[in-house]
Amino acid sequence: MEVSAVKLRNSYQIYFVDTNDFFLRQNSQCVVEIEHGIDVGRVVKIRGYQNNPSLPVTGKIMRKATPEDLSKIPELESIEEKAFTICREKSKAKKLDMKLVSVKCLFDKTKIIFYFVAENRIDFRELVRELAAVFRTRIEMRQIGVRDEARIVGGYGPCGKPMCCLYQREEFEPVSIKMAKEQNLNLNSMKISGMCGRLLCCLGFEYNTYREINETMPEVDSIVTAKDKNFKVVSVNTLKETVMIKEGDRFLNIKTKDMELKDGKHRIKEELIEELFRIDEDPDK
Repeated sequence: MEVSAVKLRNSYQIYFVDTNDFFLRQNSQCVVEIEHGIDVGRVVKIRGYQNNPSLPVTGKIMRKATPEDLSKIPELESIEEKAFTICREKSKAKKLDMKLVSVKCLFDKTKIIFYFVAENRIDFRELVRELAAVFRTRIEMRQIGVRDEARIVGGYGPCGKPMCCLYQREEFEPVSIKMAKEQNLNLNSMKISGMCGRLLCCLGFEYNTYREINETMPEVDSIVTAKDKNFKVVSVNTLKETVMIKEGDRFLNIKTKDMELKDGKHRIKEELIEELFRIDEDPDK
């Protein structure tokens, strides 16, 4: 079975679907049938599928999108805009404690999905009946989390680039404060939290790299020896793989490759000791 990854129109979700013998290039638009109905999507990845259980197939490609198919998109967008306005007005009138985030109308108009955020369970049965009467199609209310909301709304992270959740992640993975500590980041929640108020997704991207590098480096306040001298580690720069060490009033900045670990202690390599401890005897310098 050959599988393509398709990102649906007006959605952050990516589905792995059976190509159905339609071998489309990346960025090609197509009509797909998934578990929720028929929709238009764009091919974002192409990979072979050889009974890999980690890639669940949840639909199939029906055809490559034709000009006629694409001409229907403005009408769908108009329905979604109208549905968003009406749903928000009705939910406010009914004093429902919910925040409407996005609306999606399936390509065949058999269903309209309303995505919303709420802290508690919402009884929206009456709201659904009224919306169904207006649009005369199936209505689905889908509650999402704040991280999903951020991915739908979009925006830029503190780094100045589009948020990671928009383009780099298909499914959210757990992010812990331990990841921030491993990367020696400021633990101020405002500094390490994203637009959604949760810990930044990017903390997980580099965590393993930081952890592997830190395993080879001495910890702050540990001791690095050089012959008969003991240096205290003042700071560690993981990315540059350098360590600032101190002995008395003297500070040295050395690379971790210039050290070796013996008997559980970090030592400066013998061939570098003479260079590091060369003292100019000229008192005027």
